[in-house]
Amino acid sequence: MLTFAKIFVLAKKEIIAYSALLFSMIFWGLSFIGSKIVFEYLSPIATIFIRLIIASIFLVGVSLIMGKFQKVRRQDIKLFLVLSFFEPFLYFLGEGYGVLYTAPTVASIVISTIPLFVPFSMFFLAKEKINIGNYFGILVSFAGVLLVVLKGNFSFAAEPLGISLLMLAVFSVMGYSFVLQKIAHRYNAFTVISVQNIVGILYFLPLFLLFDVSTISEVHWEARLLIPLISLGIFASAIAFFLFTLGIQRIGVTKATIFTYIIPVITALASFFIMKEVFTIREMTGIALTIAGLFISQLRWRNILRYLRK
Repeated sequence: MLTFAKIFVLAKKEIIAYSALLFSMIFWGLSFIGSKIVFEYLSPIATIFIRLIIASIFLVGVSLIMGKFQKVRRQDIKLFLVLSFFEPFLYFLGEGYGVLYTAPTVASIVISTIPLFVPFSMFFLAKEKINIGNYFGILVSFAGVLLVVLKGNFSFAAEPLGISLLMLAVFSVMGYSFVLQKIAHRYNAFTVISVQNIVGILYFLPLFLLFDVSTISEVHWEARLLIPLISLGIFASAIAFFLFTLGIQRIGVTKATIFTYIIPVITALASFFIMKEVFTIREMTGIALTIAGLFISQLRWRNILRYLRK
């Protein structure tokens, strides 16, 4: 029997989890706007490189202070190299240049479909089962994405190159998820995120030296650039991951994943108020369908059908 004290503890636990997840979604939703603003000054490569440095300094510092940073085993170095190749390297290349060539809301809509595709990658790579909701959800969300990225005459409302690059980011998460499950049980979130960001810096360093180091001195380092750039590093690449992990630990992966579906809504609202982006009825319908498909994919259809048969 639950006592009042136990009920209070459980309620407090859920409130903390929901608050953490909500703020992590806000930070990620706003990151698309922040990236768009920073790209007025820096290239995506320079932005990602500096963002990873800021996030790594912050995360490693916090990890060391809290005693959370773990030593990576020699046999796991290859796994971390592969993990970091998928994310942040491929993911941020796809997302960064995708945001450069599309509107922030379009980018967030495409990126938000990641939870739909991950079960399929885990089926082929790790033989995990796929439920009927995954199939139905992907159809509904795909219809929503088409409404956002296509015009009434079926021509692209968004740059096809941008959409392709965003899909690269989506598919990179599939490989990331597969590798992550091999090391997640051996290292805490602080260590995994810190190490993958540090390795990500090494991956981006040659590109930065080749394409951006000669022009970086010409950049006007004003508040309009520095505020979103630092925010991307600290809030989107560091704190948001910590808060999301905290939410998962308290209420589980399934419930926590549902919160990711509000990212496009946050981005759309921010685009409307900050970027003055105007949405058509078709686009708003597309956003609604995409989010609906994401919810559908998480429903336990076998339980629902079993209940309806009673």
